[in-house]
Amino acid sequence: MRSYRISARSWLLALYVVTIIVVAAGKAYGHRGPDNNFLIFRWSFLNLSSGADMYAAQLQHHADLYKYSPSFAVLFAPFALLPFALSLALWDALNTLLLFFAVEKLLPTRQATIALALIYLEALRSMQRSQSNSLVTALVILAFLCFEKRQELGAAFAIAVGAAVKIFPLAALALAVIYPRRFRFALMMALATSVVLALPLLVVSASELAAQYQSWRAVEAVDALSVGGGGGGGLYGGVMQQLRLIFGVSWPNWPVQLAGTVLLMSPLARWRNWAFATFRVRFLCALLVYMVIFNHQSESPSFVIAVTGIAIWFVATPRSWWHTTIMVLTILIVSISSTDITPKSWQQNFFVHYRLKTLPCTLAWLTMMCELIAYRPSEIGEAHELDVPAREALAHAS
Repeated sequence: MRSYRISARSWLLALYVVTIIVVAAGKAYGHRGPDNNFLIFRWSFLNLSSGADMYAAQLQHHADLYKYSPSFAVLFAPFALLPFALSLALWDALNTLLLFFAVEKLLPTRQATIALALIYLEALRSMQRSQSNSLVTALVILAFLCFEKRQELGAAFAIAVGAAVKIFPLAALALAVIYPRRFRFALMMALATSVVLALPLLVVSASELAAQYQSWRAVEAVDALSVGGGGGGGLYGGVMQQLRLIFGVSWPNWPVQLAGTVLLMSPLARWRNWAFATFRVRFLCALLVYMVIFNHQSESPSFVIAVTGIAIWFVATPRSWWHTTIMVLTILIVSISSTDITPKSWQQNFFVHYRLKTLPCTLAWLTMMCELIAYRPSEIGEAHELDVPAREALAHAS
């Protein structure tokens, strides 16, 4: 009699799928009802197509303002038109399974399984809030994979769609520096951006779309002046808010964000390292963490982006006590601190009040930057990675 052994990867995929179903059912039919985020997303297309100002208060439908692009409303149209429970389940499935797929495509099977297990709690939190952070993470990773395959059009559309969902995936444009055919990518990016920006013309006139973009610009202008917020489901404010808490001084976001951007890009000055897969993957990881810790509007569910970067970095680099310490701190402080295991008083008075989620991510990012700046491929036997796609090089090294 033949026996079948179910792989760890299959068990993990089953866990993700079951979680999607349970979370969606709980939100659709539970006493608490759907999260406000999903209501905002769902009504965005209905408001756009009816000619209403998407960025005006819609208190009869949801409790917060819509802050995404008009294009995102069109991209969300299938979920807005389907029955509520089905659309909720499919939205969570798209976000979560696309992230699962992207990590699997990036890493060899064993490494991907470990990384996805480490990411699970943050993916769950993003599902519970019906957030788009897992989707954004997946799109940045897919853009990287397209660059690896010299598929500039695919990379351009992944970045453009990600930016239509949330502005900060534009940071993934930094990846283009590493790869050849930059002029071709610039043309593809212009094309992809034009297509994505024009999507709402399928349902509104040009003048109506211009008015929506004007309203969006006003909302973003106010948002840019934000200098931190609350915790939990509110704002963490990234490194900027952490520095305000430490020094007790209120300063604008942009100097810290500029310094972080300069530091992020500084390892790319050593252009000979671009050809090595480990360098490219480490830069991707640093980019993912950067997108959260230097985002003045980072929320608790946003940390799935940073944790994904840290998990990939952890499994794709040589194991050390320091890497393990950072990973453990990330799981404890970022992921477990927001679960029911942690007393509510601890969450609010300690982890949230002091914005502690930012700390292990910042520590991980600084470690990544030190490793990127000090990167010496000839010293660690990575010659086999020269001009080899990332997944193939990581499989060879594992």
